[in-house]
Amino acid sequence: MKFSGEKVVEIYEKIQQKRPIIHCITNAVTVNDCANILLAAGASPTMAHHPCEVEEITAGTAALICNFGAISDYEAMKTAGKRAHALGHPIVIDPVGVSGSSYRREKCLELMKIIHPTCIRGNYSEIQALLHNCGTVTGVDAAEDALAEAEETDLPELMKQYAKENQMILVASGETDLITDGSCVYRCHNGSPMMARITGSGCMSTVMLGAFLSAENSVESAVACCAFTGIAGELAAKETTAQKRGTMTFRNGFIDAVSLMTPEQLEHGTDVDWF
Repeated sequence: MKFSGEKVVEIYEKIQQKRPIIHCITNAVTVNDCANILLAAGASPTMAHHPCEVEEITAGTAALICNFGAISDYEAMKTAGKRAHALGHPIVIDPVGVSGSSYRREKCLELMKIIHPTCIRGNYSEIQALLHNCGTVTGVDAAEDALAEAEETDLPELMKQYAKENQMILVASGETDLITDGSCVYRCHNGSPMMARITGSGCMSTVMLGAFLSAENSVESAVACCAFTGIAGELAAKETTAQKRGTMTFRNGFIDAVSLMTPEQLEHGTDVDWF
C-alpha cells in the first residue's frame, strides 16, 4: 500500500504555522547545517549545550534532539532529556558512531532507559548495533557492505519488535529508509546517493524529525519527514547535475530545496509503501 503525499503536505504546513523551536544538542561538524535546515523548513533552532542551561532552555522548546556525535555533551543530553520527557516533548536520539564505539553505544543505551525517547534515527549499521548491542563497522559512517547485508537480513522485523517493546519510533536510513513504531514497517524510497557524499545529511534528517514530530507526534509524521528530506535530496541532485557541479553545490542545494519546497512537489514526489 502507498503512503499519501497529502499527509506530508499536511504535516509540513503545520510546521509552517507553528514555527516550533527545536532544541538541538548536536555535533560541531554539522551544527550550522542543522540550524539552517530547520530555518529553511520554517522551524527555529536553538543549540544550547551547557548542562547548567539546557533544562531551562528545553522547557521553552517543542522538541529535543540528542546527537551522539556530541558525546562530550552527554550530561547535557541527560539533563535536557529528563526535562523534555517530563513535559511530554518529542525526543529524538541520533546514535552517531555507536556501530564503531562501544562507549557511545553503552551511553546511548543508558540514555534511552533514562529519558525514553520518542524516536531513534540512525543508519542501518547504527540501528543494528543498538538492536544487537554489538559493533558493526569502524567509524561513524555506514559501510556499503554493511548496508547490503542489512537489506538481506530480518532487520525490518527486528526493528518492528524492538519498537513495539520499547514504545518508540525507529528509523533506519539507507538507500531505502525503514520506519516503524511496531505496528507495520514503512519503506521510504525517496532520496539521492549524493546525500551520502556530504557530511551532515543524517544529522539534518534527525533535526527535521524533531520539527515534524513537534507538529504531529506519530509514526506517520516520521515517515512524512523521511519523504520530505528525501525529495529535497532528489531535487538538489537534479539541479546539481544540471549545473555540472559537485558535492558542495549539492549541500547548499539541499537546504535550498527545503526552503523552496512546494505542496505539488511533495504530493507527486512521495514514494513510500508499507507492509
